[in-house]
Amino acid sequence: MPRQRTILRENILGASMELLRTSGFKQFTARQIAIKMNSSTQPIYKEFKNMEDLKIGLLDYVKQYLTERVYSTQESRDPLMEVCKNYILFAKNEPTLFSAIYMDREFEAVQLHDFAYDKVTEIIANDEEIRSESSINDYLDRLWPAIHGVAMLVAQGKIVYNNEEEVSRKVSDIIHASKETQY
Repeated sequence: MPRQRTILRENILGASMELLRTSGFKQFTARQIAIKMNSSTQPIYKEFKNMEDLKIGLLDYVKQYLTERVYSTQESRDPLMEVCKNYILFAKNEPTLFSAIYMDREFEAVQLHDFAYDKVTEIIANDEEIRSESSINDYLDRLWPAIHGVAMLVAQGKIVYNNEEEVSRKVSDIIHASKETQY
C-alpha cells in the first residue's frame, strides 16, 4: 500500500505565504519552502508542476487571504472606510508581505492591483451617492491612488502611524477629499 501524503497543497501554500511574509521573493525557492516545512522539495513538485505553477496557486491563496483580512466588511457600518483602513494597516503590520505582493516584479502584482480595485469598486457601487459607472470610476481614480500611495509609504517606513486611530483619521481625510474633488 502506498504511503499517504502528509504534506498537502495547503501546507505548501501556507509555507510559501510564510516565506513571502518573512523574506519576500528574495529567497523564494523550492528549497527555502521545503526548509519552512521541514521536508524535501519532493512534496512541492508532486503538488505543483514547477515554481511558476506554485506561484499561480499562491496567487489564489493570497487573494483568499486578502479577502478575509483586508476586504471583509461584514460587520462594518462604513465598508469603504473599513477596507481602506485595513489596506493601510496591512501595509503597516506586514510590510514585507505587502511589498512582495504589490511592489515586487516577481509576483503577479497587476492581477492583485486589479483584484483590490475590483473589491473597492464593489463597495463604492453600493454607495447611495455614487451610482453611475462613470462617477464610480472617477471617484475611484481619485481615491485609490491616495490610499495605495499611503500604504506603500507606510510599508517602506516613510510614514509612521502609531495606532489605528491615526490611520482612520488619514483614511477619513482621503475619502472626504476624494468626494469633494471634481475634475
